[in-house]
Amino acid sequence: MPSLANQILASIPENVIVDRGALVLAADYDSVGRALKQLVQTGKLVRVGRGRYRKSGGQATCSASSIADLIAQRVRRSRRNVFLRADFDAFGSYDGVGRALRQQVQAGRLVQIGYGLYAKAEPSPLTGKPAPVVGIRTLASEAIKRLGKSVEPSRFDKAYNSGRSTQVPTGRTLTVNARIRRRIGYDGNYVVLQPD
Repeated sequence: MPSLANQILASIPENVIVDRGALVLAADYDSVGRALKQLVQTGKLVRVGRGRYRKSGGQATCSASSIADLIAQRVRRSRRNVFLRADFDAFGSYDGVGRALRQQVQAGRLVQIGYGLYAKAEPSPLTGKPAPVVGIRTLASEAIKRLGKSVEPSRFDKAYNSGRSTQVPTGRTLTVNARIRRRIGYDGNYVVLQPD
């Protein structure tokens, strides 16, 4: 009978990401976990998310610095201002991409604006600290659209624009067609997301 590690490798097709729960093996949970960890350490599997694995394809995974270089190149060339962590999954393992994104944030090329959300950054002319290249409202609108939701002006914006109110809205409130649990913002400034 083949070893547990070999059984796991045989049950994962090429170029397919498999959830750990989908593996049907005659072994206990901890044994499967140890075998998966061993396969990742030996480079036969790549961890692409929590409990998600794929075969490495025989090529060595990139180091965090080269993943960081790939991320920096994609950010520089892109017209987008907001990036999801999933935009960089193809560059390496889940942990490697996470380390590379932290490097980019520390270098000031990216700013984390929410869980799994990053924005292009450059030094602020006022403080010198990294800040997004566009305003918080624009970032939040783009981030929500990237998450597959639609955005509308808030009821405060609508009232002001229609002349029913003279109070100028702050611009930090958006109406979203679905519930979003993420907080979107940076440096203590967050957008208020209202349900539709």
